[in-house]
Amino acid sequence: MLLNRLDVLRVPLLGAFLRWRYSRFVLQVPLLLLAMIAVFDGLTGRQLAPSNTATVAVWVHYRGLVALILAIFGNLFCAACPLMLTRGASKFFKRFLPQLEYPKALRNKWLVLGLTALFLFSYEFFDLWASPFITAWLILGYFIAALLADSIFPVGTFCQYICPLGNFNFALSSSSPSQIMARDADVCTACEGKYCLNGRIETRTTRAPVLGNRSEHVLLQLEPLQTLPVGTFPGCETNLFVPTISSNEDCTLCLNCVRACPHDNVALALRNPLQEAILEKPKIDWTWFLVFLMWGGLLNAFAMIPPYYALAAWLSTVLGTRNEALLLLLIMTGFLALGFALTVLAARATRGSLRAWVGVLYPLALAAWGGHYLFHFMTGYSTLLPNIVNAFIRGGLPLEPLPSAAIPRLDTIFPFQVFVTYLALAASFYVIYRKAANQETDARVIVLKMLPFLILALIISTITILIFAQPMQARGSLLQ
Repeated sequence: MLLNRLDVLRVPLLGAFLRWRYSRFVLQVPLLLLAMIAVFDGLTGRQLAPSNTATVAVWVHYRGLVALILAIFGNLFCAACPLMLTRGASKFFKRFLPQLEYPKALRNKWLVLGLTALFLFSYEFFDLWASPFITAWLILGYFIAALLADSIFPVGTFCQYICPLGNFNFALSSSSPSQIMARDADVCTACEGKYCLNGRIETRTTRAPVLGNRSEHVLLQLEPLQTLPVGTFPGCETNLFVPTISSNEDCTLCLNCVRACPHDNVALALRNPLQEAILEKPKIDWTWFLVFLMWGGLLNAFAMIPPYYALAAWLSTVLGTRNEALLLLLIMTGFLALGFALTVLAARATRGSLRAWVGVLYPLALAAWGGHYLFHFMTGYSTLLPNIVNAFIRGGLPLEPLPSAAIPRLDTIFPFQVFVTYLALAASFYVIYRKAANQETDARVIVLKMLPFLILALIISTITILIFAQPMQARGSLLQ
């Protein structure tokens, strides 16, 4: 049965570019150059967040653009990830380092959940957003971690089981409008090589040259045939088999499957952005990671507003301590525990499993992170280019400094945040209805099934808007 959806890979020009075997490299190079500039500026430049490429590029532009692109297209940032350019070096180091299988006990999302929680704590405790120096070392640390992981473990291990940023993108791309799919499932069934998974070596048959001198008086003999390799097309980095893909989990959108398939049977198809939220029932580790991202997104935004500091001051008085790490840990633990409890309570009230209902959180999580990042991006979008030029000038290039960027009006941002939140709330209501209707047929029972998560969605949206309505720290921008 042929896929009856719009295939991005069939769009003129865009499709040809995405199919091109070097398209990923073309996307990676600009981000690699930006990372190099950020490291240079972060280590040697002015240690003021709005005036340094490291903090502006990472905490303003990357975060703002990743949420936007995930919402309108898909996981393009993983496709363009410059960390994967370490693969060439990792092939060299594989000759000297032990080659290990990644432990089965870690082939899940629990480690990623722990690393993401550690990042949220470190972001606030070490004020990463305000430290170009630490941000530069964080970038370097990411490259080193990717290099080491791919040098010791099978390719794709870092992306699938270790990288918090990649798994953050996997989670939020649950609400993206695109997904890798098979154009015709019957073709995949008949395919013996499973090339999208295993990769493919393309060859051509030619005549081998005959050694020795020839004379015009000697009858030329036909040269023997030989098979020569002309190209290597690797398979999926994270071991996904195209006809079994039902979600964007673990898909880096590298499009290796597209190039490896000799039958041209792989599509990057447009879909209902709520399809995954309605139909999927993820594994328990991925379910808890998604719940964590939902409440972690609200916590990350909450830590920027006055009520957070008021709460920290009250706790400090009650406990008689000014230990910032302890106070931060208590607030984070309490906030997340309350969120987890509300989510589990809603699932229990439906007499269903959390795995079956976690899709309700997909659009709400995207709105929480996206609205937060929208604020940072809109208050600091114009700071990147002047900082890059300043870094080039310090590096010795004969350039003129760019004029100071204009300061945006904050009253233009909140309406966008409210719109995004209400849109996510409407989407979650639809997901709740579809999930309940798929389980029951009686209208009264459907309404009772919906009620717990309708209340939870309203609570989450109300908290989100209340946080966005507070004066936020415009970190990494001219408003700081």
